[in-house]
Amino acid sequence: MLRKTITIQPDIFQALEVNKITNQYQSFSEMVSSALKLLIEKQKKEAYKKALLEASKDKLYLEDMKKIDKAFYYADNEKSL
Repeated sequence: MLRKTITIQPDIFQALEVNKITNQYQSFSEMVSSALKLLIEKQKKEAYKKALLEASKDKLYLEDMKKIDKAFYYADNEKSL
């Protein structure tokens, strides 16, 4: 486990206590770790969305997607008996 010292603005800490968020965790460290995990996931999702947006403008990518869509058309539209 890596130890780091943090400084938090009093109004943020007060908001955590007023909303009883600090009570949901065993320690302040656990709460900070949980918040950082959420931040990392958010960053990953934003990067993924950005990559998809860029890919949607790439002609070669779009051509590949059309070929894949065509190749799997019958499997994707198969009806179960």
